[in-house]
Amino acid sequence: MNRRRFLGTTAVAAVTAALNPRDLPAAAAATPGVPGRVLQAKGFQIVDGEKPVRLHGVNLGGWMLIEDYIIGLPWTEWKICEQFRRVLGEEPYSAFFNAYMESYISEADISFLATKGFNFVRLPFNYRHFESDLAPGQWLEDGFRCLENVVQLCRKYNLWVLLDLHAAPGAQARDQNAGSAYGEAYLWNHKNFMDRTAALWKELARRYKGNTTIAGYNLLCEPVTQDVPLLNHFYSRIIRAIREVDANHIIALDPNRWAKDISSLQDPLFEDPQVIPAIHHYYSDDEAFAQVTSYPGSVNGKVCDRAALERTLDGKHDERRIARPTMVGEFGVDIMGPQPFAVQLAITRDLISIFEEKGWGWSMWCYKDLRQMGFVNPRPDTPWRQFLDSEPIAGFFKKYQQLEPSFTEAVGKMLAATDIDRDTREQWAREVARDFAPPALDYVLRKLQDKSPAELAAMARSFAFGSCDVRQDQLGVLTPFLK
Repeated sequence: MNRRRFLGTTAVAAVTAALNPRDLPAAAAATPGVPGRVLQAKGFQIVDGEKPVRLHGVNLGGWMLIEDYIIGLPWTEWKICEQFRRVLGEEPYSAFFNAYMESYISEADISFLATKGFNFVRLPFNYRHFESDLAPGQWLEDGFRCLENVVQLCRKYNLWVLLDLHAAPGAQARDQNAGSAYGEAYLWNHKNFMDRTAALWKELARRYKGNTTIAGYNLLCEPVTQDVPLLNHFYSRIIRAIREVDANHIIALDPNRWAKDISSLQDPLFEDPQVIPAIHHYYSDDEAFAQVTSYPGSVNGKVCDRAALERTLDGKHDERRIARPTMVGEFGVDIMGPQPFAVQLAITRDLISIFEEKGWGWSMWCYKDLRQMGFVNPRPDTPWRQFLDSEPIAGFFKKYQQLEPSFTEAVGKMLAATDIDRDTREQWAREVARDFAPPALDYVLRKLQDKSPAELAAMARSFAFGSCDVRQDQLGVLTPFLK
């Protein structure tokens, strides 16, 4: 499953908003949370004191880091904000996104997760919640209060929180979920962006030192760079910055190339005993497993069963070299994809059983979205769903979907017949879909111009837990492991 490809696979486009929450209740200063001690890595286990802990969780994607398919608006986070303000104005923007932030993750959501047996959440965030590009290093307290409100809820319901920097200054990867609007990944080319990333982590660590609700710090989500020594140097620098103010919390490192290449994490990083690897595994990255229509089954002579599924993890973990607990930060399904959903769930059930057998913690991507990967979705009768599913919107994207494939396939075949680098060809294909995002976003936002701020706020509240359905089939795959 490539969750970065959206316009070509779904009828509604979506992306994130770099929000500056307002009118949120002020939270108390960070205090110790879940009873016990700060979680620690000990051998291949994570422990609370001397008690082994297996982290079973879900990602709260879509709240402090929203992706296109999650919300129903194309393009990347900061461009959504920019265009929303330009087309609709400040008051409509504030009305919609204040309501969105207040309702998307609330006590009802955290209570639900705790009741179902989850004991931790991975919380993706965009750096823009905590500082402005126009005033680097001047911390935005609204963002810290917004985060702290949910940390306090997790404390109340005994869930640990893994903080995940999903979109770093300059973008650590070319993907929209990393904050990249045009395929750029400038983090690796500008010292200023690296300085700001390290400073943000130091500030977060200062605020959460000793907080037992915080499971740890996931420094960068899915970094992608050609310069592996630079990646290691940068990780080492952030670790040192954190340790200046917080000596204890676990630090989780995503390997290079979308958290897939464990060899990119070099030995000196693990001199700190609380540094662990955090991998991502979307089984559909394997061509056969992405195409299989029954499970166990076979595709073009390749058997797709549990043993073969375990082999798809090769190269992503290395317990012989790295004697630490392994965290699977992301894995997931695609409800709207062409593969039968029952097959996806069967594969996922086996995949989680493999994680369990290996003693790994895990967090599924993701908890809530419109209807593509999350197991909690706004109901079809909610005002936001009704707007996105209406003919002017859904029909617009359907027409584009009919136009794009013939063009990309024809040009793709032409490029494949050359000696052009494969990665370059694939990047071109990704940018074709991305290039449609600016006019598509403008089109959708102009359809909202007749809505009042109150109506826009009501549309945003479509994401409130009470306005959502729960996909019991998807949740049911997780439930046995939660118990």
